[in-house]
Amino acid sequence: MTFLIGQGLPGDARRDADQATTDTTHVIDLRSRPGLARRLPGYRYWIPGTLVLLLAAYLASGFYVVGADERAVVRRFGAIDAEVGPGMHYRLPWPVDRLDVVKTTSVMKVGVGFAIPAAESAAPSGMELLTGDTNIVNAALILQYIIRDPAEFLFQIDEPQAFVEALAEGVLTETVVGMSIDEVLTRGRVAVQERVKARTQELLDARHSGIRIVSASIMALSIDRSVVQAFQDVADAMADREKVINEARAYASNLIPKARGEARTRLSEAEAYKQQRVADAIGETSRFLALQEQYEKGADVTRTRLYLEAMERILPRLQLYIIDSNKGRVPLHLRVTGP
Repeated sequence: MTFLIGQGLPGDARRDADQATTDTTHVIDLRSRPGLARRLPGYRYWIPGTLVLLLAAYLASGFYVVGADERAVVRRFGAIDAEVGPGMHYRLPWPVDRLDVVKTTSVMKVGVGFAIPAAESAAPSGMELLTGDTNIVNAALILQYIIRDPAEFLFQIDEPQAFVEALAEGVLTETVVGMSIDEVLTRGRVAVQERVKARTQELLDARHSGIRIVSASIMALSIDRSVVQAFQDVADAMADREKVINEARAYASNLIPKARGEARTRLSEAEAYKQQRVADAIGETSRFLALQEQYEKGADVTRTRLYLEAMERILPRLQLYIIDSNKGRVPLHLRVTGP
């Protein structure tokens, strides 16, 4: 059989075609010569061996390692088949299975109202928001989040950074519009942060985003320069008021325990005095009853003894004067003292 190859081809193409024809003829000659094939014993096995090695390498490519801070999602023909944690695992090679690995412990940041600069720079200006009392405030906020559910994060939302930023901007606008400018700039900063964090997390959960908000921090919260001094005066006055209130509370905290201690002391003294008076009264009553009993037994003797006891108590405190009662002219001025 004769093949007409290379007719009408350029020179280089014709030489290639001639070489291919020569190689083919050489292979046909090898197959037509059994003795030569016996002298090359591995000829009939190298092609299957090569195919086996290629198949083994293809199957071995299904092994993969997931890091300690990572989680992997395995997709089989596009559908989620498994979600695995750290360690070595196996999945069927491409195109049967596909693997997506995400870091679940890395904290990511997104700027709300501004773009986070790559290097250190001045404080961001933020976006302009309208407060409840029709004032304009510039606010810049940073949200930090981590991936809670890799499958939802990969396939439920598109462009997570932009999605989180858009939700947080809406929540921040809604929060600020319900507050006055004084509240936003002073005592309401923490409330704004907590509100943005909680409400944004609710919206993310409702959309099955697989994201968990870690923190919300206000980077800048300012107003127009023309009214800065007035608001600063208001803030200083509020700070002074808080200082005075705290001092008054400290004074009250110091004074009230002291007053309570004195009250307890007075009550204890009054109770002791009451007990003493009651004991004295009981003693006097017992003494009187005893005297009464003795008086009933011997009235004259008891009366004389009581009289003498009374005189013993009274006479030492008196000045005694002895007078000549017969003549009555010159009194005898004698002072009787104790023994």
